[in-house]
Amino acid sequence: MPEPSHEPASEPSSEPRPPSLLTEEGATNELRLSEAAPVGAGAEAASGLAYALREDDTVAVTVMGMGEAAENVPSGGRTREVSPPSPSMSQTVDAAAAMPGAASPLVEEGRFAFLARAGEALASSLDEPTVLRQLADLVVPGLADCCAVDLLTADGTVVRRAAAHKDPARVCDVYALAERWPVQVNDPRGVGRVLGTGEPFLLSEVSEARLDEAVAAGDLLLAELRRLECRSVMRVPLEVRGRVLGCLSLISSAPDRRYGARELELARELARRAGLSLDNALLYGEARQAQARTARLQAVTAALSRAATEDAVAQVLAREVWEASGAMRVAVLGLEEDGRLRPLRLLGYPDDALGHFTRHPGEEGGPPTARQDSRHEAGWFASLEEFIAQHPQDAQFARSLGPGARAVVPLWGETRVRGLLLLAWPESRAFSSSERAFLEALAHQCAQALERASLYEALRERTERLRQALVTGDVGTWRLDLRRGQEVRDAALNHMLGLPAVESTNDMGDFLQYVHPDDLAMLEPEFVRHQLRAPAVFEQEFRLVRRDGGIRWVHSVGQSLTGPDGKVAFVTGAMADITRRKEAEERLQLLLDASRVLALRLDDVEQALPEVAKLVANHVATGCLVDLAEPDGTLRRVTVAHRVPALEARMRASLTEPGRGPGHPALQCFASGEVCFVAPLDAPRCLGMSASDAHRDLMDSLAPTSVLSVPLRSRGRTLGVITLFTAGAQRMLVAADVTMAEELALRLSVALENARLFHDAQSAVRLRDEFLSVASHELKTPLTSLILQHNLIGRGLEVAGLTGPVTTRLATAQRQVLRLTALVDNLLDVSRLSLGKLVLERAEVDLVQVTRDAVERTSDLFTQAKCLLRLELPRTLTGQWDALRLDQVLVNLLTNAAKYGAGCPVSVRAGLNAEDEAWVEVSDAGIGIEADALPRLFGRFERAVSDRHYGGMGLGLYISRQIVEALGGRIDVDSQPGQGATFTLRLPRAPPTS
Repeated sequence: MPEPSHEPASEPSSEPRPPSLLTEEGATNELRLSEAAPVGAGAEAASGLAYALREDDTVAVTVMGMGEAAENVPSGGRTREVSPPSPSMSQTVDAAAAMPGAASPLVEEGRFAFLARAGEALASSLDEPTVLRQLADLVVPGLADCCAVDLLTADGTVVRRAAAHKDPARVCDVYALAERWPVQVNDPRGVGRVLGTGEPFLLSEVSEARLDEAVAAGDLLLAELRRLECRSVMRVPLEVRGRVLGCLSLISSAPDRRYGARELELARELARRAGLSLDNALLYGEARQAQARTARLQAVTAALSRAATEDAVAQVLAREVWEASGAMRVAVLGLEEDGRLRPLRLLGYPDDALGHFTRHPGEEGGPPTARQDSRHEAGWFASLEEFIAQHPQDAQFARSLGPGARAVVPLWGETRVRGLLLLAWPESRAFSSSERAFLEALAHQCAQALERASLYEALRERTERLRQALVTGDVGTWRLDLRRGQEVRDAALNHMLGLPAVESTNDMGDFLQYVHPDDLAMLEPEFVRHQLRAPAVFEQEFRLVRRDGGIRWVHSVGQSLTGPDGKVAFVTGAMADITRRKEAEERLQLLLDASRVLALRLDDVEQALPEVAKLVANHVATGCLVDLAEPDGTLRRVTVAHRVPALEARMRASLTEPGRGPGHPALQCFASGEVCFVAPLDAPRCLGMSASDAHRDLMDSLAPTSVLSVPLRSRGRTLGVITLFTAGAQRMLVAADVTMAEELALRLSVALENARLFHDAQSAVRLRDEFLSVASHELKTPLTSLILQHNLIGRGLEVAGLTGPVTTRLATAQRQVLRLTALVDNLLDVSRLSLGKLVLERAEVDLVQVTRDAVERTSDLFTQAKCLLRLELPRTLTGQWDALRLDQVLVNLLTNAAKYGAGCPVSVRAGLNAEDEAWVEVSDAGIGIEADALPRLFGRFERAVSDRHYGGMGLGLYISRQIVEALGGRIDVDSQPGQGATFTLRLPRAPPTS
């Protein structure tokens, strides 16, 4: 809150203050005698006078150019040079004259009387304006012709609080000086120097001639001082407890009154007493303000305690802040968790301000919340310019509200900022620490009230939701009073049991008669145990048998409570109907189990249908029937299932009996291709489902209450129908069962179609393999003849002695025919492997000799590839193998080494390991194999490189592995890109015992 200003009038605060005491910025100004002007020994007389009036930046203040001597004035341990006193002191309160030299008893008596009267007057009031007015009245005209009192405010500015002049009409001029030339604390001259250093200032005489010259030079301040007839000046600080409160300035205009050391001491004593009175008034004012604010906070606390909603809280806060702060505009805004603001109460704002406050803080033109939202800090802005400097994005909106101070106070609760309190004043102003603390305390109380209101609203809403949940969510409560032996059930729980929906009190244990017999053995011991054990919390899921025979699943949660004696006195809890959840779990479990069964019988789904039907009957229905379409368009019943074994036997006995009538859901579903769902199933509809007496007897024994038939469709064809039905105490089928049955039918349809496609694929593979076998045999005959013809031509050329291009081309043709023969042999081997007709002829074979023969037959390949071949073979290595097939494997490995290791050395090694296995290793330093190609390297028609750069069909390694595995061995490969490959063949020396 701003400090009260003081007027020069004799009446208390009812008189108006000078018209221009406050500037637009809201800061009061002080009287400053003049601007600084340095003076040297040869300066003009006017400049010397200005320096004497302005400068106070040295220990000694000297009047230059006056031609007068100076004397030392004691000043609390400090020495200041001043001009000598005038021959006679100006009149005091009791008109005592001050003669130069030693003070007379009469003069001393006048001083004492003046100080005594001053102390009595200053101590007569604890009101700050009154104290300052009395101080000014004491000084003028008794000690000065003009005086001014400048005080330091809490924010460090200087305010002229009191002024007096022997001519009352000139008081406004004294205030005007402070407005036109504001005082800054610690200014090296004038009032600012006195306030900053706490040292007095004395200028005994002001030369009229020098003053005229300075005015002629254009010094406006000295012109004002001349109008005030300034002849002698004193400034003394108002100090108390080591703190400077302000400055008392005294000006004499009488020709016969000049200030000297004695007058300075008198003024200092008067200032000391005035400082004490002023400090007491300030303390008294602060105490009263604190008391008033405390009372207001107590009233606000009481009002907020009665506010149960956000709107009521905001109304209380806005009203109290409006009355306590004097603000022209007050806004209380709630802050949502997503950062958006919600106006709760606006006072003094125009209608269009609502749109500004409802914008998101991050949006352009949004309210200033970025700084106050993230920290527990308030924003205090003494003027409009300060606010715009901090929040330039709000400049347009702020200017539309007019000038003046602003405050943004966050409503900080226990966990987060709950909102904002915005205040605006019509004028610029400073905020004292006590005012800030008061407004922040109000904001904190409001935030706590908003949190309470939010919690209350959440509690009320949750209570209502709980009540609705208990009413509509099949949740009941129960309570056991062990001392009275009573069992209390609410209306919802009784409704769950099929009893009248009213609260009831029953004997202990009455509830157990409704528990399913299969669950009673588990539940009853727990029921007894929790009556003896405390404190304990229990949770159980079990089934209830309703009075009408229906089965309901419930989830019960309870707790045992002790009495004053420490024993269990009550057991209370709640029970929720979870039948729907259990039914959903059963449906899901059925689909999972059915998928598992169908996946295990991919080749013959019809063998899995009885197991699927049994799963349906056990999980969601009483019975299940599966019919498949025949090629002639009729339905053939494949399997049936029922929960009751005797009824299932009767249903199986009637599988081949044609007794279904045209109204049967399965026939209708098959004819239309749409789901047929009948629930409940009445007697006329049940009668229309039978076309024979035997089938009608069967239907009477099954007694279905609901029937659901779903088509098995795939690729636009109806493959069959699956039918579910319920009977007796079993629940009727519902819409959720239709969705589940459609999903089950989809999986059955996919399984049936996949089985058909699997059989078709198997047939196609067999046909392909047979074709490859036949084609390979047929291709071998012309190739053999072609090879013989080439050989005969070669011999004829050799006998005739003809050489040249013909011989070269014949050799090329022979190589291509041999390559084609190898490809046909590979295809023949693949067909044999697919058909399982690969025959091995085992015999005693020397692996070393077979390896040497293979190397010799592929030597031309290594020569063409420019590969250096190194052999590291033992003398002999025998075992029971097929020599021809083993040679085929080695040739494949050596051919690959020459192809992919061209230009690099190739090594062939063999040996015997510790497991009595023979091994052959073929290594090359060629291009190597990528890591992602290694797993598929031995697959059929698989290649590790592009066929544009390397030929082949991708069958060599596949056939080699199949041959080696048939021999009981294995082939391993180790390779890195760019580092070649190593193929290792491992073979047991003896055939497997199996």
